[in-house]
Amino acid sequence: MTRATDLADLTEMAGIDPFDVLDTEAARVDAFYRGLSDAAWSTPTRCAGWDRRALLAHLITTEDYTHAGLDGRVEDFEDDVGGVDLAERNARGIARRAGLAAQTVLAQWRAASADNRRRLRERGERGTLQTAAGDYPVGRQVFYLASELATHADDAGVPQSPTEQEERLRWRVRFARLAVAEAGQGVVVTPDGGVEVIRLGGQQARLTERDFVEAVADRLGIDALPDDIHEALVVLA
Repeated sequence: MTRATDLADLTEMAGIDPFDVLDTEAARVDAFYRGLSDAAWSTPTRCAGWDRRALLAHLITTEDYTHAGLDGRVEDFEDDVGGVDLAERNARGIARRAGLAAQTVLAQWRAASADNRRRLRERGERGTLQTAAGDYPVGRQVFYLASELATHADDAGVPQSPTEQEERLRWRVRFARLAVAEAGQGVVVTPDGGVEVIRLGGQQARLTERDFVEAVADRLGIDALPDDIHEALVVLA
């Protein structure tokens, strides 16, 4: 993802601890996968061509990327994974773990996630780590990581109580606004009593908070928005 040179105003996330959010999302995924039957690992997800096992293997690749960023060797990671585009890199990351038992995949993800989260928290919100877009604030990157984990939890069908739904939506919609602003695509998003008003040039759309979060993650149907707005909103896919 390309981010705007001038970082969007992080006051949007005031009062929300990014490390706590990431810990919560990781715990939800861990508990869900620990409880899966053998057959349930092969259940399809919202990610085309990925079952639950493949999706978790993809999440290990994300942890590998974060680990490389903390070590300052993102270029080595990209050279190692290879591939000409994101889809191919994702496919290669999943293929690397195709021969592993499901519980081994879970153990690898759990260990990598715990280690990265510990190191990120130790570095602190104001620290930096290396990303494909250059050195980047840790606190802000943690929100990106939490957002990806939350989206993929939904993709896998991780259940959530009404309380969890409310708490997760509270931070996800705020971060989605920040991510859209940071992407610098000219989109202006204004909250309006539970509805997100989206403007791009002379076009305008209105989405519920939940649909806005889905749209930014490219999980809302392409026919739900004008093409230009849909394309400009997809910044967390």
